Amino acid sequence: MNVDLLLGKTQEHLVCLEGTNHLLHKDMLRDFLRLREDARDAGFELSVASAFRDYQRQESIWNAKASGQRPLLDESGRPLVFEVMSPTEIIFAILRWSAVPGGSRHHWGTDIDVFDERTQIKGDVKLIPSEVTQDGPAAPLHNWLDERIAASEAYGFYRPYETDRGGVAPELWHLSYSPLSVGLLESYNFTLFRKNIFESELILKSVLLDQAEEIYQRFMLNVDLP
Repeated sequence: MNVDLLLGKTQEHLVCLEGTNHLLHKDMLRDFLRLREDARDAGFELSVASAFRDYQRQESIWNAKASGQRPLLDESGRPLVFEVMSPTEIIFAILRWSAVPGGSRHHWGTDIDVFDERTQIKGDVKLIPSEVTQDGPAAPLHNWLDERIAASEAYGFYRPYETDRGGVAPELWHLSYSPLSVGLLESYNFTLFRKNIFESELILKSVLLDQAEEIYQRFMLNVDLP
């Protein structure tokens, strides 16, 4: 088990997606390019909004949200009022949309957030439910992806957060490369998860440690399977 890979503390397994600054796992690049080409043939520009995210970046996101410097959102993507929330309420609000640093699937380079660059301006992409459902600008792309995934024609990509299982809020834009990510999740364990928090500099660390077992089960293991 490569602990540094699981925790987002190495980039040795990554390659850069040409024309971008996004890093992907080297063993999934070929299949992503195949899926992107199929999307182009269908009239979409399948683009990456977020790919590999290292530990430090995830830590900065967590600490900004845990200190009220970045907004907290409800299940529909609407802002919550930070000042009236308890520490426990804050961490579980964060976890609906952002993983604990060291526990993010984005650390592995196997998971990406996507959008349709033909209907969305890259700088304006918010990755919220209204963009990908009903009349949202990326809804046609995701309807097409629904069909590809259901027919096992998505080259190993699937959605780990397709349904609301009481953990991470549904994220249709989040694709995972199952030939790699399934095994990486199986390699992760609670001992590593808790040790990572214990040794961290995270805001609300004591609350995280108190709730560590529930967080691990509910937000890390509780995902849709391919």
